[in-house]
Parts: sequence; C-alpha cells; structure tokens
Amino acid sequence: MATIIDVAKKAGVSIKTVSRVMNNESNVRDETRRRVRKAMAELEYNPSDAARQMRSGKSRAIGMLYGDPSSGYQTRLNHAMMQACLNAGRYLVVGLFDVAAGDWKGQLEAFLNRTKVESLVMVPPMCDSSILQEFILERGIKGILLSPSRSVPGIPAVSMDDKKAAREMTQHLLDLGHKRIGHLTGHPDHIASFLRKQGYEEAMVSRGLGRPDESLVVQGGFDFRMALSNAEKMLSADDRPTAIFAASDDMAVAAYMAAGKLGLSVPEELSIAGFDDVPIAQTIWPALSTVAQPFAEMAEESVRILTENDRATQASNHVELVVVPHKIVVRGTCAPPLLAQ
Repeated sequence: MATIIDVAKKAGVSIKTVSRVMNNESNVRDETRRRVRKAMAELEYNPSDAARQMRSGKSRAIGMLYGDPSSGYQTRLNHAMMQACLNAGRYLVVGLFDVAAGDWKGQLEAFLNRTKVESLVMVPPMCDSSILQEFILERGIKGILLSPSRSVPGIPAVSMDDKKAAREMTQHLLDLGHKRIGHLTGHPDHIASFLRKQGYEEAMVSRGLGRPDESLVVQGGFDFRMALSNAEKMLSADDRPTAIFAASDDMAVAAYMAAGKLGLSVPEELSIAGFDDVPIAQTIWPALSTVAQPFAEMAEESVRILTENDRATQASNHVELVVVPHKIVVRGTCAPPLLAQ
C-alpha cells in the first residue's frame, strides 16, 4: 500500500509539498501540482487508505516518551515529530517518562499496553538503555533510536554529529580570539554531554592550548538553576573566561543571566554560545549564537524509516544509522575579547 513518502519520491518533491497539494494550498506551482497528482494516481494513493488500515487493526500512531516537556530541546523535538507524523499521515502519541524512577521497562511496557502503538521513537537517555532496546526487539516494536551513543543491530538510529558540532562552535570562539573559554556541561548520564565536551576539548587542544583546566569546565546538568549557579561561580573568579560555550541553549541563557548579575555585558565583556537553537535562542537580546539541531530533518528521517519498516521489517543483524547535518548559527552574543588573553 502506497504512502505519502512513496508519492514524494516518485514526484521528486518533499513530503511537505505532497501535503500542500492534498490540502489544496495555493503556494505550489502548477507543474509541481500536476506531477504530484500524477504520482498519486499511478501509485493509487488515497489518504482514505489510513481509515482502511485503522479498520484492519494496524496502528497508525507513532509513540514517543520523554522526561521533561518544559525543556527547549524536547519542545522543539515534539513539534518536529508532530509535523513529520502529520506529513506522513500518522499520529504522534506522547507519554511522560520518569527518568529518575528505577522501573524503566515497566514504564515502557505500560505505555505500549495503554496506547497499542507499534512504532516507537526512543529519545535520550532511554535510547541507550540495553534493557529497553532488548524489550522492544522482543516485543516486535518497530523502533528508532534518536541520538544514541552506539548503533544497535535491528534498531535503526537517527542522529547528528554532536562532537563535530561542539568542535566547530568552539573553533568559532577561538577564531574570534578567545583562548580562555569555559564550558557548561550537560547531564553526566547523557552521551550528548560527553560528546559535546569532547568536541570542545578537541578544539582547544588543536589550537595548542591544551586540555582546559578544571575551573573552566563546570557541571550544568541541562538544568537552568544549576547552570546559573555554576556559571556565576565561574564568572566570579579572578581569571574568569572571556567566553562560555554551553551544551544547551537553556544553560547558555543561564550563563547570560549570571553575566548580567555580575555586571558583565554580552558580547562586549563575555561571549556566549549554546547548542540546540530552541526558541529562547532568538528571544533574548542579543540573539544567541548556537548549534542548530536539525530537528525537522531528524523527525522526518525517523518517520520515513518507521514507515518503510511497515513494508519490510529489518533483519535482526541489520544496522542503519542516518546522520543528519547540523548548522552553526552566528548571532549577536559572540565577539572578539576585550580582555588580554
């Protein structure tokens, strides 16, 4: 049975364009509209196929669990997944996951039993749990690991290169002339925290500065309050950094507030860079320089793979990893240092 993804491939357009044609939106060229409708006809694609599949007992929903719906990262991811599911004629079922609780398998099992979903997106840190990975394989759930620390046979993964992105952002600060650059790390249980710290350190070492001393690398935990407190301590030191690279935008904003409390102007006296490009990155002024996570592309790839697996379940020893390119977004919070380095 053809899907919207099949139509997009045959017509040589994006899934969003097919969706616009089906919704009779005006911002589609006539030639493109004709090509899409021709592909739909040749594939005998009809959106009402979804209803027939629902009557057959096959779930059209894709499930996703995460722990902190207030975080900028998970807000962006949730929206991107909803849009990707909408474009593919699917539905997103979201559940709240208690990361601090011990019974991860019990929580996942309860979610699957309650929702009856047959496709699941596993986000950090759940995606790195071997217990949960084995459980979805045993249960026959079509799963996607989003930004895992390693590939797992039988479960495809979609990711970006966190280490490379962190290295590039740190190199941007170094290119501006900063040598004493602080780093607010993420949660120690998240592989992204380790990779982003590693990229930061590699950039410093590559410029002959050596590994940063302990006073420059402080725990932020992907937590605004922790990052605020520790950034303030870092910036109160006599040999404070002239720039801070935070492993998330939320923590970068915490550093921005800490600078304000101490009377330091951004970017004149302190440059700040973040990671994710969540809405608050453009809400503050000056707007935050950051690594733009490809949320939309990662979500679309996840839904594409899950949809393709409807037709051909992967062999248990097959590994598929899709790495989606990121972008370095330079805005107003970074400038050359005023202090002598």
